[in-house]
Amino acid sequence: MEAALTLGTKNAQLLRRVVLPGIMPDLYRDQRILLGWAWTYLIVAELIGTTTGITWFITQQARYQHFDNVYAAIMMIGIIGVGTDLVLAYLGRRMFPWDRSLVKSE
Repeated sequence: MEAALTLGTKNAQLLRRVVLPGIMPDLYRDQRILLGWAWTYLIVAELIGTTTGITWFITQQARYQHFDNVYAAIMMIGIIGVGTDLVLAYLGRRMFPWDRSLVKSE
């Protein structure tokens, strides 16, 4: 910020060209983490007194000892979560190429 101010940027330019590009990768990364938490809370919320949804299906299948369906539903939740995170990671690398923390480590 100090370098941009030294070079004569105005307040609006400073916000648009320095501050926002600096915070957007971190904000995006935090949104990815919060999406993982949202999946966790969704599953917990569905466990309490519901008659529909994926956890109700898992509970019903476990009650009748159809464990292959239970494992398939749990794997489906995991695949959706990991797939979503991978897509968001890819989009983050494309949207913020200047942020080295989003680049895959080799």
